Amino acid sequence: MTATREKEILRRIVAQALPVPLQYLAAHDATVVAQGTDGTLDLRLDAADMPGLSGVPIWLGLPGVRVEVAKGARVKVGFSEGDPAKPFAGLWETDAAMIRIVLGGGTKAVARVDDSTDSGTLVLRTVTEPASLCTVEWKPPGSTVAIVLGTLGVQVSGPSVVEIPIRGIITSGLASLLG
Repeated sequence: MTATREKEILRRIVAQALPVPLQYLAAHDATVVAQGTDGTLDLRLDAADMPGLSGVPIWLGLPGVRVEVAKGARVKVGFSEGDPAKPFAGLWETDAAMIRIVLGGGTKAVARVDDSTDSGTLVLRTVTEPASLCTVEWKPPGSTVAIVLGTLGVQVSGPSVVEIPIRGIITSGLASLLG
């Protein structure tokens, strides 16, 4: 008996002993053909003996995170419990420009270094009756209601209101997101 024949016999014995075909217990390289509006992928697998797949969910392992993937992106495909009916995609091996990460399904952009900030408005309001006082108030961004932070005794010649916008620039940050 030749080594090749022995190897083939062993492969058949192992294949018969497994509850699923051996090919569904491995990760496979694939190319993204399209992404559906529901976020699932249509894939072309590199392995000639594996059919193309449609509606494959992306498993990122991060709750609230989803990705938008360009046609042609490279990905690994696995099968949960070796079941051909349970494919999943993950483990990207592609240019980062082909993938857009969306956090928490939100509609707001993530802030980066050099982005401007709006922290509301500081309001200084002076009154002369019943006493000369200055209240220090803060209006949150987009709000018309001020929160009184404190009152100071001052000498003033008349009532007045001064509003000071609180603006800034993000000057530092992390190169990656932390949970």
